[in-house]
Amino acid sequence: MRLFLSIFVCKLTSFLSKLLGKEGSVIGGYFALKVYPSVLSKIKMPEYVIGITGSSGKGSTTELVAKILKENNYKVIYNKNGSNVLNAIASLILNNTKKGKLDCDCLLMEMDERYMEDSLKYFSLTHLVITNITRDQPPRNRHPEFIQSVIKRSIKNKTTLVINADDPLVKGLTLNYKGKLITYGLDKTSYSKKSKLNNVDAAYCPVCNSKLKYKYYLYGHIGSYKCPKCDFERGKIDYLAHNINVTGGYTYINKVKVHLPSNFLYTVYFVTASYALLSIIGVKSEDIIKVTNDESFIPKRLNIYNFYNRTWQMLASKNENNLSYKQSLDYIVNTKGKKTIILGFDNSSRRYSENDLSWIWDIDFEELNNKEVDKIILVGRFKYDMLVRMVYAGISKKKIILVDSIENDLIDVLKNKTKGSIYSCVCFDKEIELKSVLKKEGIKNAKD
Repeated sequence: MRLFLSIFVCKLTSFLSKLLGKEGSVIGGYFALKVYPSVLSKIKMPEYVIGITGSSGKGSTTELVAKILKENNYKVIYNKNGSNVLNAIASLILNNTKKGKLDCDCLLMEMDERYMEDSLKYFSLTHLVITNITRDQPPRNRHPEFIQSVIKRSIKNKTTLVINADDPLVKGLTLNYKGKLITYGLDKTSYSKKSKLNNVDAAYCPVCNSKLKYKYYLYGHIGSYKCPKCDFERGKIDYLAHNINVTGGYTYINKVKVHLPSNFLYTVYFVTASYALLSIIGVKSEDIIKVTNDESFIPKRLNIYNFYNRTWQMLASKNENNLSYKQSLDYIVNTKGKKTIILGFDNSSRRYSENDLSWIWDIDFEELNNKEVDKIILVGRFKYDMLVRMVYAGISKKKIILVDSIENDLIDVLKNKTKGSIYSCVCFDKEIELKSVLKKEGIKNAKD
């Protein structure tokens, strides 16, 4: 009785929330779990129950996997709005449950790495993709090794792991792991570096504490590594991306040429992760690349608009995550032509926030100090802190414009004071504001 009452409460509150103009993606699960805390243990799950987690890249990986599965006639239920904590996952499951059974072939979940242990308390995954573990939102997530410990406690031996072996923190999760393990990673690219000034997040071997040796770094502590004193290493890669041409928009995964939906290094990672996962559950290579070759697929963090005959590429970067901003800036800088760049963020950790801005000093803004950058527009409540950072990066104040109100001032500034293609690299909250302004202007997303 409590089972069906819990499901009913979830569906009713979600419905009422949507009537009030809300998403309804969380509140249903919240009340359902109040009625029956262990309700998820009573739901009959489908053949495939897939989780995708990590500090970054999990949203785009989830979107691509979902699209490929649906194109291959799998009935997929997934959290397309990105809500990825326990209440949201409970809502997702219970709102799609009929007679105590989840009505799909595959339950696909983007899972918040900080809270996945709670989410998996009452049911198990058949497959888990782990993208990376990096320094992300420190007020909330503390040190990467803390997140590593949370994920490790969440893993069960009957789950097939699909891991980014380029990350020693992720590879470290598999020590003494007795379940099935599939690895993916990248060969050396034009982005690769032989050395790194600082590697504080994964510098030491998790087995013997010796300092790891790297053949090359791809970004952060991600790369090809080996312990000089024991057998811990990246090792043989099951699904290796090689002959990578990010600007050309393609890579090879093992022997198969695969189109990249955008010119980001991170794109190679989520495409390779998706390819590995889908291959092991039985989707054929030709059916995977048919979707990746479809240029209508745009990564979750990239939105493209036609702004009065100028291209506006909107890049959502995770707040308090220097590597996320770094990859966005790499993409912007490596794209040819005159450009205007919008930068802005708010502390998105909310209840964890301590207004710690130290992370912005780890972003290489110095690369914006070039002739192709026409203007840099700073928005958000920390725009003056960003201004200080820009000045230290050697960027001329003549290039910098401070905008007090996105809603009231930004469009006019862009129309009258800037040249070239527009790129915005902002946190998720600021992305919502930008999209709202464009909607009021009648400017539609290229996807629409």
